[in-house]
Amino acid sequence: MDDLNIKALEESLESLRQHSDIPGRLQILIKLGQTYQSTRRYQKALIYFRQALDLVKDQPNLNHRIVAIVNIGCVHWEMSQLKKAMGFFRDALPIAEELGDDAGRMMLCAIMGVSHWRKGEWPGAIDWFEKALQDCPVGESNTAQSIDPWKYEGLKIVMERGVATLKNRIQIAQNQNDPVRILLPSFSMVPLLFFTGQKEEIPSLLQTIIQLAQQLKKNNILDVIPTLKKIMEIA
Repeated sequence: MDDLNIKALEESLESLRQHSDIPGRLQILIKLGQTYQSTRRYQKALIYFRQALDLVKDQPNLNHRIVAIVNIGCVHWEMSQLKKAMGFFRDALPIAEELGDDAGRMMLCAIMGVSHWRKGEWPGAIDWFEKALQDCPVGESNTAQSIDPWKYEGLKIVMERGVATLKNRIQIAQNQNDPVRILLPSFSMVPLLFFTGQKEEIPSLLQTIIQLAQQLKKNNILDVIPTLKKIMEIA
């Protein structure tokens, strides 16, 4: 089905090349990139997302520019090229702020924090989480519910895939009775659960993390948990 969809999109794109329909071409380029990304053909996805950015980088429409930048960042993030991904997310952040896009700003700050978290850079991650939740009304920290899907759906999807990947790793580690390989992905998953609106899973997960960290004498993890709980208002 994806290959048929790709063929139809490429035919439409070729037809639009004869016209000056930049929004139409942008939409098809983004769909092509997302289709390739969904099947993990990341290099092909990057080709189309880069074409999208080249198309709009000198255009005045900031909404068009940010969607291309964010999607490129998402592909690099899924490829575990965190430094490259963070560069694109950082470029997108002032655009979201200029647009007055608070939900987008929160989501971009969140993914920056999660990226630092994945790298084990917890103090830096905490700073980004605080920025994400700055001026956020209580009960409205679930960015996944309020984001513009055109601009940030890709970001939401890669974060949700991140949760699924980590749960799979945890399951394998549990089957092998490997506490170290249970602890690290469990700890990595906490902010992803929070910012994708799956907060109900966090308290029991933190109990497991604390027990394992105590067992394995991972004081660096134990030391950061109180700050994390305070930021996320987890009892």
